[in-house]
Amino acid sequence: MFTTFSVQPLLSGLNLDDSSSGEASSSRASQGGASSPAPKSTSIFNRGGKPIIEALDSFESNLYLGTSFGILLHYVIEEQISSESNLPRSRLLRRTPLGFGKKLVERIMVLPSIRIAIVLCDSTLSFFNLPSFTPCSQQAFPPIRGVTAFCEDGSQRGRPAEDGSIRVCVVKRRIIQHYSIWPDAISDPQELNLANGALVATRWKHIVCVADANDFKLIDLRVGRMMPILPVVQSASTGSNTQVLKPACIAIGENEFLLATAASSGQTAMGIFCSGSGEPVRGTLQWSSYPRSLGIEFPYVAALLRNNIIEIHNILDQKLIQTVRFDPVLEIRNIAQGPGLAVWMSALAHVLSLQTASAGGSSSPEIEKMAKDIHRISIVPARILVAGKDSVSALITTPLVLHADGLLQKGRVEEALLLSERTMATLSSENLHRERLQFELDYIYQKSGLIYLGETLFDDAFGLLQKGRIDPRVLISMFPNVLQQGNIMQSVSLFRGVKEQLEQLGTVPDIITKSLSKSGSDESDEFRDMLLKNATDVFLTFLLKFHKDNIPKKVAGPASQATDTALLGIWVDNEDTENLLQLIESKNACQEDICEQKLKESKQHYVLSVWYRMHKKHSDVLSIWKKLLQNTLKDPSSKVSLEEMASVLMSLHDMDLVEDYGWWIVEQDEDIGLKVFMPGDSKRAAMFDTNRIFDKCRSSLSPKGAMTYLEYIVSQRKSESSDHHTALCLMYVDSITRLNAELETRSKHVDNVERFKSQQEDKLLASALTSRNKNTQESTSTTFLSYLATLMNTDLIAQVRVKLCSLLQSSALYDPEAVLAKIEGTDLLQSERAIVLARMSQFELSIAVLVAEVKDYQGVESFCLHSGSFQAAKKPQKSTGAESKKSALAEEEVRRAMFMALLKEYLNMEQDQGGMKLTLGLLSSHSTFLHISEVIHLLPPYWSVEMLQEYLLRSLRRSYHQRKELQVVKSLCLSENLRISDELYKLYESQGPVVITANDVCHVCGEAVADSVFMRTPELQTVHLHCGPQPPPK
Repeated sequence: MFTTFSVQPLLSGLNLDDSSSGEASSSRASQGGASSPAPKSTSIFNRGGKPIIEALDSFESNLYLGTSFGILLHYVIEEQISSESNLPRSRLLRRTPLGFGKKLVERIMVLPSIRIAIVLCDSTLSFFNLPSFTPCSQQAFPPIRGVTAFCEDGSQRGRPAEDGSIRVCVVKRRIIQHYSIWPDAISDPQELNLANGALVATRWKHIVCVADANDFKLIDLRVGRMMPILPVVQSASTGSNTQVLKPACIAIGENEFLLATAASSGQTAMGIFCSGSGEPVRGTLQWSSYPRSLGIEFPYVAALLRNNIIEIHNILDQKLIQTVRFDPVLEIRNIAQGPGLAVWMSALAHVLSLQTASAGGSSSPEIEKMAKDIHRISIVPARILVAGKDSVSALITTPLVLHADGLLQKGRVEEALLLSERTMATLSSENLHRERLQFELDYIYQKSGLIYLGETLFDDAFGLLQKGRIDPRVLISMFPNVLQQGNIMQSVSLFRGVKEQLEQLGTVPDIITKSLSKSGSDESDEFRDMLLKNATDVFLTFLLKFHKDNIPKKVAGPASQATDTALLGIWVDNEDTENLLQLIESKNACQEDICEQKLKESKQHYVLSVWYRMHKKHSDVLSIWKKLLQNTLKDPSSKVSLEEMASVLMSLHDMDLVEDYGWWIVEQDEDIGLKVFMPGDSKRAAMFDTNRIFDKCRSSLSPKGAMTYLEYIVSQRKSESSDHHTALCLMYVDSITRLNAELETRSKHVDNVERFKSQQEDKLLASALTSRNKNTQESTSTTFLSYLATLMNTDLIAQVRVKLCSLLQSSALYDPEAVLAKIEGTDLLQSERAIVLARMSQFELSIAVLVAEVKDYQGVESFCLHSGSFQAAKKPQKSTGAESKKSALAEEEVRRAMFMALLKEYLNMEQDQGGMKLTLGLLSSHSTFLHISEVIHLLPPYWSVEMLQEYLLRSLRRSYHQRKELQVVKSLCLSENLRISDELYKLYESQGPVVITANDVCHVCGEAVADSVFMRTPELQTVHLHCGPQPPPK
């Protein structure tokens, strides 16, 4: 039957009064109720003056015993356990008399975090260093006398507070003191009155539970308040037969205590759980007699009762789960709860030992780490120590795996799993064995899953194997048809029992065959296929779950590699292209060599190309894609397109590969292929020789393709070659000529142009009739270029003309003569002809074309305003003041000349056909560029002054303003001239004339000043004019 705790003997048959004994005997072991030879005197009332063990505690592998003769014994417990005995080896390191005579040692308390031990003997607390157990300096740790009980703060769990101290309470006859202890000092005590004193004490944070012979009390150290809680003996009667018991209490956890109260008869007792405020919590515990002492290992509490019995209860449900009976000759006197003595459990180590799955398996860092973990968790901390008169044992939580493995060996899988589930239900965050329990559960689930697998219960089996975190390579090896390496199990580590179970099973097909042979099924083939399909489906689910939970971040482990490789193989065999592509295109750990070979053999060419692409084998990718597009290779799942192929090429830096496949794409589709050679990134664009590519485009591509690449060179690569700009202009004209040769396209464009002219004339005439006496021009329509831009989606000729006009206006690098000669061969391109004529400074002819042929009245004014362009010129780079002023004056003269030419053109129009309206509007809008002295002689003599009123007022006002400005400037110059003349006259009077002789030299260059033009500095130094300081530029 499964027992929660096991008794592990540590020391037995100690000769406590023999100072020469160096090692404990291992021949008289006693575990549980096992008997051992009785000593010479077995009566606790008649020991013949021999010492016995009264107190004990532990630190790491050190065990400290206190005897009834005031002696401290220091033993070291070694990990190794011999095959002949359950007792571990031990050595007596030190035997230390406390110096109080034969006074018994009442208690030993170890504080491991600060390496201090406290011993209570003869009502005195003494302090010792750990692990040597040598006395501390009495200056730093003076003995504390008159002590009846003491305890540490259970909430610290051996960990120091923020200031590095451990809090300890000390009870004396009438007071309670609390100290802070550091590794090298102890604080001054803080005291509270305690009228009746106390026999026992336990503490959790600021709450201390104490008890005298009669009652339990709670003390709040923060406010110094004491509150009676419970009598030690319920309904105690007074008289000579009243039984006196030593109270028992212990701190359970956060603000919770367990108090032992006896019935009036003293034969039975009850455990009461209460909070720090005295309120009852949980249920109650029942004991057959009053506990002599208590120990806790959450969620269990152990109580030492009379007659060498320890009862163990579960704190969570208050049920008695185990009773441990010791041989009476051991005379169990006390149980102590300590920080934990390291005890090696050989049975646990045997069950959880690891072995490689294959005979010649090699070790790996993961296996070595796991083996170290197994070794570490096999050394369990024994926190509840049991002291007999001359022996020491430990209560150790019995590993779940030991009982469960026994059940599994008998085939009782359901009971083993139920036991595991119950254990998990009682597991809390405070349990100290969580890590060990996880390994135990892994073992149980793995072995249970394999047992179910042998019974062809595949759904249950794989679920348990997944909970047991089994290495997926184990299951992959059981499916011989799944893609895997030949030595897949070489580095897999398994628990010993799991490996033995696995060796009995064989592969999944073998398991199915054995199962069918046992059942004697008549439809074995059909049933075999059904079972194999069920196993494969559940196996696939297992692999997918493992893949999702273990997506490789940096370096993938062998298990992930095997899993992803197996998934790829399964989906290849099932022709599941969707999942296959999802696996390949996401982060995976597929083994490259065998996966690539599998894809080649399956002839899934598109998937193979995606595999190559993810592994950056671009040459292989492009080769497969080219063959797929040429139908040399057949693959119905192929999704490759020229666009995707071009996209890959645009990311490569292997120019040979780019040009090889790029020109092939161009042959299939010029628009898609040319994108490969027209990158937007300047760094990548620099990798291409544009002249060589353009020459190849011009020789092997259609005119449209060559024009597209030339547009890229000019607009994006910002070519400054005059040949490129001229060639692009000529290509645009040729394109228009070809489109013009198409009757339908020409007719459509001519209709659009005539519609623009008709709209201009109609609106102009309508405006002239309705506003003959108005001097402001109303907007008749948009410009001709804007009109063409609105037709780009429907009119192919308009689309090219807009591009041509934009280039002619923005570029200053093309050859205007060559372009003009080409344009004049096409009667449609009048607007373009006007732009080129303006570039050649033939402004009058350019304006005449725009007015008479194009009828772009609004556009021609903008054309004049921007000095021969329909759009504003870009701001020039910064230049000197003189250059800027000179350029501005030149541009101003060009505007004046163009507006005068436009005015003459408007005056040549029939006045009743809108010429008067256009003229008056021009005079009103752009009077700045039309000087009245030049205009007045051109106007018809019959025009009234009222018609010209606005223009005349503006011109006269501007002329008057300019005249006044000139007068002011002239006066300022005259005043400045008089001031300078006066200064020069005074300077001449004070310094006299400057005489230059043949011996006078320039102070700067040292040459003779042989000229009447020279400079005299403020320091009266004579220098050449060009050698002196120059005035700053204006």
